[in-house]
Amino acid sequence: MLYIRADGNAEIGTGHVMRCLSIANAYRKSGGDCVFVTADAVMKPLLDRQGFSVICLDSVWNDLDRETEKMERLIRERKIEKLLVDSYFATPDYLARLHKLTRLTFMDDLDAFIYPCSELINYNIYADKLDYPSRYPNTKLLIGPKYAPLREEFQNLPPRKVSEHAKTVLVTTGGIDPFNVAGGLVALAKKHPTLERLHFNIVAGRFNAHLSHLQALSKEYTGVSIHQNVESMSELMLGCDIAVSAGGSTLYELCACGTPTVALAIADNQLMAVSAFGDGLMIGCGDFRDDAGTCLERLVAGIARYAGDAELRRESSRRCRALVDGMGAYSTLQTIGANKKQENPLVLSPYSDS
Repeated sequence: MLYIRADGNAEIGTGHVMRCLSIANAYRKSGGDCVFVTADAVMKPLLDRQGFSVICLDSVWNDLDRETEKMERLIRERKIEKLLVDSYFATPDYLARLHKLTRLTFMDDLDAFIYPCSELINYNIYADKLDYPSRYPNTKLLIGPKYAPLREEFQNLPPRKVSEHAKTVLVTTGGIDPFNVAGGLVALAKKHPTLERLHFNIVAGRFNAHLSHLQALSKEYTGVSIHQNVESMSELMLGCDIAVSAGGSTLYELCACGTPTVALAIADNQLMAVSAFGDGLMIGCGDFRDDAGTCLERLVAGIARYAGDAELRRESSRRCRALVDGMGAYSTLQTIGANKKQENPLVLSPYSDS
């Protein structure tokens, strides 16, 4: 049994839970089972639909130190031997205390401090520049895009066919898009003389507060579609000639699909990835928060550059697919040794799980 501690909500989005779900589904397909542990019930409906048990700690998602004793008790009562933690709010004390009781794997993006853990995962493209080996001599390291935990739909994808003439653009700016990047971008692109003919497919995440503006754009301009609750993101990515995406796991999904991408950062944890991808794999447009107007102009220029150069799109597609094979969840499970033989029977607990 693999236990996963992760949260998602309107403030932090769903990225932590979604990448952990990829690992959980791969583990289940391999014959094991997973239980999610969350601070609250915000993500429980999604996890229920995926068929996973959820333990809600009734704690505070951005202050994990306040739940340490609950987690320690849970580990003892459930005899947890394997715990994956994915949270930007884990502290050295929180991880150290849990690590004393169980084999702990930590999912890292920030390199914020030395994480007390048995295994450390950083699948980001820039991870090999962070000199983990010298600082973690006794920790098993899972470093680089080989371990990007993508969903099953991004595995074994067909070869990508790059069209001579670009017709469609995918715009995906995270589950929240707090700055309404999608709305500002499409409004500007539709006024561009060479881009107004393109069809823009906007993915609006479950916590997007700007849906009404996006819907107004779709009525004002021809060639603007809004997609919610997308069942097959890989199909949408493969069906578009160009993508615009905020940093995060979506960039690795786009790599697996070989979709030429214009990337931007809208949060601190996206800066290094956008910079690294922009160095020859994608077109990087920097941090939207620095100057929204300038960044939007760069995004439009990036789309125009890809739209006017089929050979550039082909090269970007080839290089991205060579970087990410979509099998990172299985590579992760194989490396951390999470397998069915390690399971322990559950014992009764006062926590609520269903």
